[in-house]
Amino acid sequence: MKEVLEYIKQQEKKFAQLPFFQFLTDNSIDPHQRLAWVPCLAHFAMSFKDLNNDILKDESSDHPLQKMINQHSLEDGSHWKWYLKDLESLEIDQVMRFSDFLKFMWSDKTLKTRRLSNNLVAMCRYETDILLKIVIIEAIEATGSPAQKAMAQVSEELRAITNKKYYYFGTHHMKVETGHIQLGMEDEETENFLYNIELDAEQKAKALVLIDYVFDSFTECMGGLMQFANQHTFKELLAKPKYALHR
Repeated sequence: MKEVLEYIKQQEKKFAQLPFFQFLTDNSIDPHQRLAWVPCLAHFAMSFKDLNNDILKDESSDHPLQKMINQHSLEDGSHWKWYLKDLESLEIDQVMRFSDFLKFMWSDKTLKTRRLSNNLVAMCRYETDILLKIVIIEAIEATGSPAQKAMAQVSEELRAITNKKYYYFGTHHMKVETGHIQLGMEDEETENFLYNIELDAEQKAKALVLIDYVFDSFTECMGGLMQFANQHTFKELLAKPKYALHR
Protein backbone atom coordinates (compact mmCIF):
# COMPACT_ATOMS: atom_id res chain seq x y z
CA MET A 1 0.00 0.00 0.00
CA LYS A 2 2.94 2.36 0.55
CA GLU A 3 3.46 2.88 -3.18
CA VAL A 4 -0.23 3.63 -3.64
CA LEU A 5 -0.31 6.12 -0.75
CA GLU A 6 2.74 7.89 -2.14
CA TYR A 7 0.92 8.22 -5.45
CA ILE A 8 -2.03 9.79 -3.63
CA LYS A 9 0.35 12.34 -2.10
CA GLN A 10 1.68 13.20 -5.56
CA GLN A 11 -1.83 13.72 -6.87
CA GLU A 12 -2.72 15.82 -3.83
CA LYS A 13 0.19 18.19 -4.55
CA LYS A 14 -1.02 18.64 -8.13
CA PHE A 15 -4.59 19.11 -6.94
CA ALA A 16 -3.51 21.85 -4.53
CA GLN A 17 -2.29 23.96 -7.47
CA LEU A 18 -5.74 24.32 -9.04
CA PRO A 19 -6.79 27.89 -9.95
CA PHE A 20 -9.80 27.50 -7.63
CA PHE A 21 -7.58 27.30 -4.56
CA GLN A 22 -5.51 30.25 -5.75
CA PHE A 23 -8.79 32.17 -6.06
CA LEU A 24 -9.85 31.19 -2.53
CA THR A 25 -6.59 32.40 -1.01
CA ASP A 26 -6.35 35.66 -3.00
CA ASN A 27 -6.89 38.26 -0.27
CA SER A 28 -7.14 41.03 -2.87
CA ILE A 29 -10.66 39.69 -3.57
CA ASP A 30 -13.48 40.32 -1.09
CA PRO A 31 -13.88 37.18 1.07
CA HIS A 32 -17.64 37.13 0.48
CA GLN A 33 -17.05 36.92 -3.25
CA ARG A 34 -14.59 34.09 -2.79
CA LEU A 35 -17.47 32.08 -1.29
CA ALA A 36 -20.03 32.92 -3.98
CA TRP A 37 -19.95 29.28 -5.15
CA VAL A 38 -21.21 27.88 -1.83
CA PRO A 39 -24.78 27.11 -3.05
CA CYS A 40 -23.34 24.95 -5.83
CA LEU A 41 -21.74 22.61 -3.31
CA ALA A 42 -25.09 21.59 -1.80
CA HIS A 43 -25.46 18.36 -3.78
CA PHE A 44 -22.03 17.13 -2.71
CA ALA A 45 -22.33 18.25 0.92
CA MET A 46 -25.66 16.47 1.33
CA SER A 47 -24.79 13.43 -0.81
CA PHE A 48 -21.68 12.92 1.33
CA LYS A 49 -24.09 11.98 4.11
CA ASP A 50 -25.50 9.13 2.00
CA LEU A 51 -22.05 8.13 0.74
CA ASN A 52 -20.92 7.52 4.30
CA ASN A 53 -24.10 6.36 6.02
CA ASP A 54 -25.61 4.28 3.23
CA ILE A 55 -22.79 3.29 0.87
CA LEU A 56 -19.55 2.97 2.86
CA LYS A 57 -20.99 1.81 6.16
CA ASP A 58 -21.86 -1.88 6.51
CA GLU A 59 -22.92 -2.89 9.99
CA SER A 60 -23.51 -6.49 8.89
CA SER A 61 -19.82 -7.10 8.18
CA ASP A 62 -17.44 -8.55 10.76
CA HIS A 63 -14.35 -7.61 8.74
CA PRO A 64 -12.01 -5.54 10.99
CA LEU A 65 -11.26 -3.10 8.17
CA GLN A 66 -14.97 -2.61 7.51
CA LYS A 67 -15.47 -1.84 11.20
CA MET A 68 -12.81 0.86 10.83
CA ILE A 69 -14.61 2.24 7.78
CA ASN A 70 -17.85 2.24 9.76
CA GLN A 71 -16.26 4.35 12.47
CA HIS A 72 -14.84 6.72 9.89
CA SER A 73 -18.22 6.99 8.16
CA LEU A 74 -19.95 7.80 11.43
CA GLU A 75 -17.79 10.91 11.74
CA ASP A 76 -17.72 12.05 8.12
CA GLY A 77 -21.41 11.37 7.59
CA SER A 78 -22.42 14.16 9.97
CA HIS A 79 -20.57 17.09 8.38
CA TRP A 80 -23.59 18.14 6.31
CA LYS A 81 -25.00 19.77 9.45
CA TRP A 82 -22.09 22.23 9.41
CA TYR A 83 -22.82 23.11 5.79
CA LEU A 84 -26.42 24.02 6.64
CA LYS A 85 -25.26 26.08 9.60
CA ASP A 86 -22.82 28.01 7.41
CA LEU A 87 -25.58 28.82 4.92
CA GLU A 88 -27.34 30.61 7.75
CA SER A 89 -24.18 32.37 8.90
CA LEU A 90 -23.47 33.54 5.35
CA GLU A 91 -27.08 34.80 5.17
CA ILE A 92 -27.76 32.99 1.90
CA ASP A 93 -30.37 30.66 3.32
CA GLN A 94 -33.12 32.53 1.45
CA VAL A 95 -36.69 31.60 0.82
CA MET A 96 -36.96 29.99 -2.60
CA ARG A 97 -39.78 28.07 -4.20
CA PHE A 98 -39.09 24.35 -3.95
CA SER A 99 -39.46 23.99 -7.71
CA ASP A 100 -36.91 26.79 -8.26
CA PHE A 101 -34.50 25.10 -5.88
CA LEU A 102 -34.87 21.83 -7.79
CA LYS A 103 -34.28 23.61 -11.10
CA PHE A 104 -31.04 25.03 -9.72
CA MET A 105 -29.90 21.83 -8.03
CA TRP A 106 -30.28 19.91 -11.31
CA SER A 107 -29.19 22.71 -13.64
CA ASP A 108 -26.09 22.89 -15.81
CA LYS A 109 -24.54 25.17 -13.20
CA THR A 110 -24.33 22.35 -10.68
CA LEU A 111 -23.77 19.48 -13.11
CA LYS A 112 -20.09 19.05 -12.23
CA THR A 113 -20.88 18.92 -8.52
CA ARG A 114 -23.59 16.33 -9.11
CA ARG A 115 -21.23 14.34 -11.29
CA LEU A 116 -18.70 14.24 -8.45
CA SER A 117 -21.34 12.97 -6.01
CA ASN A 118 -22.56 10.35 -8.47
CA ASN A 119 -19.05 9.19 -9.35
CA LEU A 120 -18.08 8.66 -5.72
CA VAL A 121 -21.26 6.75 -4.95
CA ALA A 122 -20.79 4.53 -8.02
CA MET A 123 -17.16 3.80 -7.17
CA CYS A 124 -17.84 2.88 -3.57
CA ARG A 125 -21.11 0.98 -3.99
CA TYR A 126 -19.75 -1.47 -6.53
CA GLU A 127 -16.23 -1.92 -5.14
CA THR A 128 -16.21 -5.26 -3.35
CA ASP A 129 -12.50 -5.31 -2.46
CA ILE A 130 -12.25 -3.79 1.01
CA LEU A 131 -8.63 -2.74 0.42
CA LEU A 132 -9.53 -0.84 -2.74
CA LYS A 133 -12.43 0.77 -0.91
CA ILE A 134 -9.90 2.07 1.62
CA VAL A 135 -7.81 3.41 -1.27
CA ILE A 136 -10.85 5.34 -2.56
CA ILE A 137 -11.49 6.79 0.91
CA GLU A 138 -7.82 7.77 1.25
CA ALA A 139 -7.97 9.58 -2.10
CA ILE A 140 -11.15 11.41 -1.07
CA GLU A 141 -9.54 12.42 2.20
CA ALA A 142 -6.48 13.71 0.33
CA THR A 143 -8.61 16.04 -1.81
CA GLY A 144 -10.02 17.50 1.38
CA SER A 145 -6.68 18.67 2.75
CA PRO A 146 -5.93 21.49 0.25
CA ALA A 147 -9.63 22.34 -0.09
CA GLN A 148 -10.20 22.74 3.64
CA LYS A 149 -6.98 24.69 4.09
CA ALA A 150 -7.95 27.20 1.40
CA MET A 151 -11.57 27.46 2.58
CA ALA A 152 -10.44 27.92 6.17
CA GLN A 153 -8.25 30.87 5.16
CA VAL A 154 -11.04 32.77 3.46
CA SER A 155 -13.50 31.86 6.24
CA GLU A 156 -11.17 33.26 8.88
CA GLU A 157 -10.87 36.48 6.88
CA LEU A 158 -14.64 36.65 6.74
CA ARG A 159 -14.94 35.89 10.45
CA ALA A 160 -12.79 38.95 11.19
CA ILE A 161 -15.40 41.04 9.35
CA THR A 162 -18.65 39.40 10.46
CA ASN A 163 -17.60 38.04 13.86
CA LYS A 164 -19.34 34.78 12.91
CA LYS A 165 -17.84 31.31 13.14
CA TYR A 166 -18.02 29.07 10.09
CA TYR A 167 -17.99 25.35 10.71
CA TYR A 168 -18.02 23.55 7.36
CA PHE A 169 -15.82 26.07 5.56
CA GLY A 170 -13.77 27.18 8.55
CA THR A 171 -10.95 25.86 10.72
CA HIS A 172 -13.39 23.68 12.69
CA HIS A 173 -13.77 21.29 9.75
CA MET A 174 -10.06 21.33 8.97
CA LYS A 175 -9.07 20.48 12.54
CA VAL A 176 -11.23 17.35 12.76
CA GLU A 177 -9.83 15.91 9.53
CA THR A 178 -6.55 13.98 9.53
CA GLY A 179 -6.05 13.48 5.80
CA HIS A 180 -6.38 9.73 6.38
CA ILE A 181 -9.27 7.39 7.01
CA GLN A 182 -9.99 7.77 10.71
CA LEU A 183 -9.06 4.50 12.38
CA GLY A 184 -9.09 5.59 15.99
CA MET A 185 -5.30 6.00 15.94
CA GLU A 186 -2.89 8.92 15.90
CA ASP A 187 -2.00 10.21 12.43
CA GLU A 188 1.43 8.55 12.37
CA GLU A 189 0.02 5.25 13.60
CA THR A 190 -2.66 5.34 10.93
CA GLU A 191 -0.12 5.99 8.19
CA ASN A 192 2.14 3.19 9.38
CA PHE A 193 -0.82 0.82 9.57
CA LEU A 194 -1.87 1.63 6.01
CA TYR A 195 1.69 1.45 4.67
CA ASN A 196 1.99 -2.13 5.93
CA ILE A 197 -1.09 -3.38 4.07
CA GLU A 198 -0.05 -5.66 1.20
CA LEU A 199 -1.58 -5.24 -2.26
CA ASP A 200 -0.94 -7.60 -5.15
CA ALA A 201 -0.05 -6.35 -8.64
CA GLU A 202 -3.65 -6.39 -9.87
CA GLN A 203 -4.87 -4.45 -6.85
CA LYS A 204 -2.11 -1.86 -7.25
CA ALA A 205 -2.95 -1.32 -10.91
CA LYS A 206 -6.63 -0.88 -10.16
CA ALA A 207 -5.86 1.35 -7.17
CA LEU A 208 -4.00 3.84 -9.36
CA VAL A 209 -6.93 3.99 -11.78
CA LEU A 210 -9.35 4.61 -8.91
CA ILE A 211 -7.15 7.34 -7.46
CA ASP A 212 -7.00 9.15 -10.79
CA TYR A 213 -10.77 8.87 -11.09
CA VAL A 214 -11.29 10.43 -7.65
CA PHE A 215 -8.93 13.34 -8.31
CA ASP A 216 -10.27 13.91 -11.82
CA SER A 217 -13.82 14.06 -10.44
CA PHE A 218 -12.90 16.55 -7.72
CA THR A 219 -10.87 18.63 -10.18
CA GLU A 220 -13.85 18.91 -12.51
CA CYS A 221 -16.07 19.93 -9.59
CA MET A 222 -13.65 22.64 -8.46
CA GLY A 223 -13.68 23.98 -12.01
CA GLY A 224 -17.47 24.18 -11.90
CA LEU A 225 -17.39 26.09 -8.60
CA MET A 226 -14.84 28.50 -10.03
CA GLN A 227 -16.99 29.07 -13.08
CA PHE A 228 -20.03 29.91 -10.94
CA ALA A 229 -18.02 32.38 -8.84
CA ASN A 230 -16.89 34.09 -12.04
CA GLN A 231 -20.48 34.40 -13.27
CA HIS A 232 -22.19 35.58 -10.07
CA THR A 233 -21.47 38.03 -7.29
CA PHE A 234 -22.10 37.25 -3.65
CA LYS A 235 -24.40 40.28 -3.48
CA GLU A 236 -26.53 38.61 -6.14
CA LEU A 237 -26.99 35.59 -3.88
CA LEU A 238 -28.29 37.86 -1.15
CA ALA A 239 -30.55 39.98 -3.31
CA LYS A 240 -31.89 37.57 -5.90
CA PRO A 241 -32.83 34.07 -4.78
CA LYS A 242 -33.63 33.34 -8.42
CA TYR A 243 -29.95 33.83 -9.31
CA ALA A 244 -30.07 30.09 -9.68
CA LEU A 245 -32.21 30.30 -12.79
CA HIS A 246 -30.15 32.95 -14.59
CA ARG A 247 -27.98 31.71 -17.43
